[in-house]
Amino acid sequence: MGKYEMAFSRLGEEALVKLEGPGGFLAVTEAHLVFVDDAGVKRLELARIRRVGKGEAGTLLVQGEEDSLVLPLKAFPLEELKAFLEGLKPHVARARKATSAPAPGPKAPLTQETPPPPPEPPKAPVWEEEPPPKRDSVELAPEPESPPQAPTPKAQGGRNPLALPLKVLSLLTLAYTVAFVALNPGVDPWVLAGVLLGGLGLALTEWSSSTSSR
Repeated sequence: MGKYEMAFSRLGEEALVKLEGPGGFLAVTEAHLVFVDDAGVKRLELARIRRVGKGEAGTLLVQGEEDSLVLPLKAFPLEELKAFLEGLKPHVARARKATSAPAPGPKAPLTQETPPPPPEPPKAPVWEEEPPPKRDSVELAPEPESPPQAPTPKAQGGRNPLALPLKVLSLLTLAYTVAFVALNPGVDPWVLAGVLLGGLGLALTEWSSSTSSR
């Protein structure tokens, strides 16, 4: 327990919600918002709180109908102080409802014909906060468009059903040509050259036909 909470405990009041920081102590009791720091103890009735906003020189101002509490921002962690003040709203509404409820009056006699006037409805709680600072808008760069996909090439047709016979025929033609030249060395060279060129050409043609599509 810190020194500020010890100072609060000497008041003999129960804290429904509390927050202690390096420079002070805040507590919500049944009827008051209590602030304790080195300067002493300060109270503000919950039912009279009307506004919480920024004060001067790094402070927050909790304003009531007549009095106000000045809370230095450096006395508490900023996020915890913000959450504490946000949680103060239902306690303020509860205190207002308790103080604005009409006291029960004497019962009217049974012979009275005029009904009593309806009680005034409780005032709606008022709570104002400083609007958060506007952030500079950041314009994002447009995402690059994906390049169009290249069209998928169509599958080629089926293989030539005569491919294997043509390859075999091409090899036989080539073998026959080579065998003829080898077995007839004494024939006219022009005849041998003609047979060799013709056989090679025919073998190449057959082989090319075997590898073509339908």
